Formats: sequence, C-alpha cells, structure tokens
Amino acid sequence: MSPKILIVEDTQTITALIQIYLMGQNIQFMVAADGAQGLARAREFLPTLILSDVQMPVMDGFALCAAVRADLQLSHTPVVLLTSLNDGASRAKGRLVGASGFLCKPVSVVELRAKVAEFLKPATPSTAGGP
Repeated sequence: MSPKILIVEDTQTITALIQIYLMGQNIQFMVAADGAQGLARAREFLPTLILSDVQMPVMDGFALCAAVRADLQLSHTPVVLLTSLNDGASRAKGRLVGASGFLCKPVSVVELRAKVAEFLKPATPSTAGGP
C-alpha cells in the first residue's frame, strides 16, 4: 500500500514543486488550499504524513497541527510544517502544537526528501522480549 501525503499549501506552485520533488517514490498525494480544507481531507483520507504551510487563510498550519493532535483518528499522523518564518518563536510554537518537523522555505529538495523518508520508512519489528 502506497503512503499518502496530504499537502496543505495555499500556493499552487509550491504544491506542484513538492509533488515533483517527491515523484517516483510511489506516493499518493492529496492537496488542500488551507488548514480547514486540510483537516477535512485528513479526516477523509487518513494520510500517512501531512506537509503543511504555516501562513494560510482560513486556518493556519499551527491551528491545523493542533486540530490534528486533538483528533483521536489523526493524532498519530506526523505533521511537518513548511514556512518562511525561520525564527525561534515560530519553531517553539510549532513544537507546542505538536509539529513532528519544521522545514524552512525555500525548501531544499534534499532536505524535503530526507524529512519525508524519515516518516515514511517502514516500521521495524520490535525485538524486545528476546528470542
């Protein structure tokens, strides 16, 4: 089963670039133009990972992340925030609302792929409990 990534971004060009950067990795993409639409799509499709802009109309990425963490069906879903706000206060706010990661725009292709791979790698069986 292919991983599903929900891209929540109000700039279509950035959405398209993210999809191009991650092309060829057998990923299903869903898109939303703001946090409110993103939350609705997340509840509908139950993505493996959410990549969300921070500064958007209707509901920003911080509010989206907080809503995902408060939803029992989605609370385990990693949320990586993408933003041009590269300051300590924004990073702290992201951590406080439960962001799993934080990437600054313009996002490097290498960094984006590495962050996505971190959350999409298959779980390894636990060896706890011995042979």
